[in-house]
Amino acid sequence: MKTIRLILLMSLLSCSFLGAQQATNPNTTIFWDVSLSARDRDLEKDLDILEKVFQRSPDQQVQLVLFNLENTEKNYTIAGGQWEELRKDLESLNYDGANEYSQLKGLAKHPNIYLFTDGNRIYEGDFPDLPPKSYLINSSPFRDEEFLKRTALINRYRLMDFAAILPENISNLKKPRTQQKSTISGKVYVDNVPVPDMVIAVKGEAGGVRTVLDGSFTIEAAPGDSLLVSSRSRNTYKYVPVEDTSQLNIFLDANVVSLEEVVLVEKRQEEAVRVNTGYGIENSEKIGYAVQSIGDEEITPIQTDVSQSVINKFSNVNLGNTDDISRATMRSNTSILGNNYSLVVIDGVPQRQSDSSRGATSSNQAIFNYVNPDNIASISVLKGYAATNRYGSLGANGVILITTKSAAGTNATGEPVDLARLKDNVYTGKDSGTKESKSELIYALERSGTPEKAYEEYLRLRSASDRGIDFFLETYDFFKEKDPDRAAVVASSVLELFPKDIHTLKAVSLALAGVGKYKDVIRINEEILEMDRKHTQAYLDIAVAKKEMGNYQDALQDLLALHGNTITPPVSATGVSKTVVREIKNLVFRHKGALNTTTIPSQLLNNLRYNVRLVFEWNDPQAEFELQFVNPQNRFFNWEHNAVNSSERIKDEILTGYSSEEFEFYGDGVQGKWILNATYLGHTDMTNQVPLVLKCTLYQNFGYPDQSSREIVLSFTKPEETKTLAEILVD
Repeated sequence: MKTIRLILLMSLLSCSFLGAQQATNPNTTIFWDVSLSARDRDLEKDLDILEKVFQRSPDQQVQLVLFNLENTEKNYTIAGGQWEELRKDLESLNYDGANEYSQLKGLAKHPNIYLFTDGNRIYEGDFPDLPPKSYLINSSPFRDEEFLKRTALINRYRLMDFAAILPENISNLKKPRTQQKSTISGKVYVDNVPVPDMVIAVKGEAGGVRTVLDGSFTIEAAPGDSLLVSSRSRNTYKYVPVEDTSQLNIFLDANVVSLEEVVLVEKRQEEAVRVNTGYGIENSEKIGYAVQSIGDEEITPIQTDVSQSVINKFSNVNLGNTDDISRATMRSNTSILGNNYSLVVIDGVPQRQSDSSRGATSSNQAIFNYVNPDNIASISVLKGYAATNRYGSLGANGVILITTKSAAGTNATGEPVDLARLKDNVYTGKDSGTKESKSELIYALERSGTPEKAYEEYLRLRSASDRGIDFFLETYDFFKEKDPDRAAVVASSVLELFPKDIHTLKAVSLALAGVGKYKDVIRINEEILEMDRKHTQAYLDIAVAKKEMGNYQDALQDLLALHGNTITPPVSATGVSKTVVREIKNLVFRHKGALNTTTIPSQLLNNLRYNVRLVFEWNDPQAEFELQFVNPQNRFFNWEHNAVNSSERIKDEILTGYSSEEFEFYGDGVQGKWILNATYLGHTDMTNQVPLVLKCTLYQNFGYPDQSSREIVLSFTKPEETKTLAEILVD
């Protein structure tokens, strides 16, 4: 009986709101949701609504706007109630991607507005901004009911929800709503690996929960509580305070017992800066003179020789036009006949010194291109008394101290070898594991012939069975060069079909950045910040997207907030500090006339210049992969991101929410062809289903007037999968 009443009520409502259509201007605008979730609509019910519209006003103009991530428009003239062309177009639509309501604002040409949608959307804060008394119509059983009701109430729309009369929904009408409790979610890592069967309990309360296979858990708790995380089998436990956040990442060490709960009440004292003085490593505050020093974190491993690691790193150290460390000077060339070049000392051993008095072309010049930059632990510069006190007259022109990570070792026969020398890094392509293999999906799309036929094949394959995230990201890879708009729509389908966790959102954000959809990049990263207010990478990505959109002042303010740590709540920007500084300097250099630079610290106003700058970003800190750089001399250098060699870095990425790194080529010796390869090695979380998405922003002539850039985005789904990111010709 209740069902009959509701059906009758919906029928009467349908007639009443159609009767309210303005007689003075019968023209109609139809907004039609063509996102992937809208494919579940009851098309006949929607078309029946339009049939009544055209029966009442048989002569009118109709504007049809189809929307998902983008929108397209078509106009029709309806005469005598004949709307067959419009009906056929609506019946033949393909549904794909996610939708965005904010783009509809201001698009309506006519006063009578009908929005057909299910309420599912990418962004929680997104809503259709249409005039009051617009009609909001849904026929999909999988709609967002609360969103439709709230939107209709706040904006004074007329809501028709056909799904409300379905039997399974009628039975829920009288159910009381329970008040939502505070749910805390998180993951537990032991030795940086997510683990199951860890017990999570609120301190002082009975009961608890256990982590599942991927280390995740959810528990009811409130800010101010403490969680006891424990495992008898691993002989470890830890108390963790519950912060005002819904996401916790908890790290423990196996077989280490935490004896008591520790509350941090003061900042720890900063560690003393230790430098190389030539006599050994000393506290900089005790030696009585200044020593400039850099560590391995400031040395780019992909440079061809050690000279590249010194350029622009030390004040008043000049490598001249040759950019050669053997010809470094630290003062004006006061000696006309004598030598002006500095002394180079490697692992305490003074090296043969170049001689400026014999000319730049003399064969008596020292060569240091055998030193592997990736094996350098630190470089220090001694001047004045600091240099002559240890090295006498040899240090009169200054000393460059190089300390390697492994100065010497032995080979299989016991003979000493220099581990600082580059070896076994000749790139052959085949031996270096750079073969690429295409998936069956890519082959199928390529065999289609044209992009249009390929898209039809994608739709056919999509409907054949349930598809994983990799299916959509591989299709995105196929279309990103051929049809960027279509590629963006395909990538956004991931957010319609799969849970919107941070790694999934980041994957789609990187994909959309690769096809220039920066407005959506900003909104997706805003969604990430709703989940985790301390996610550093999201703040940086928003600033860079604003820069790409031409909002230079807003981008500058965001970057300065990261640099000055003025974001609330505070975030740790240490992991991205190098990128932030370079973005600020380059932004000022390129767009100074459009910026208010009065608040910029003076040290950020000088420009940086590189032949090539590479900024890499990935969607998941737990993804393991390797970047390979092949230089013009056919030598390769690998940068690793894995749990064995990068465990502390991965832990820091998880805790502070960043996942990026950058490299640069500059100076002599970098000219020629470079090859960039990437190999996906796997994932520390074996249950992870989100593919690795890797984005590389490639700047050429960075900091010069003719600077250019492009973004390269690739997805990886299978371990040991290798792809070539780019081949670069460096001038």
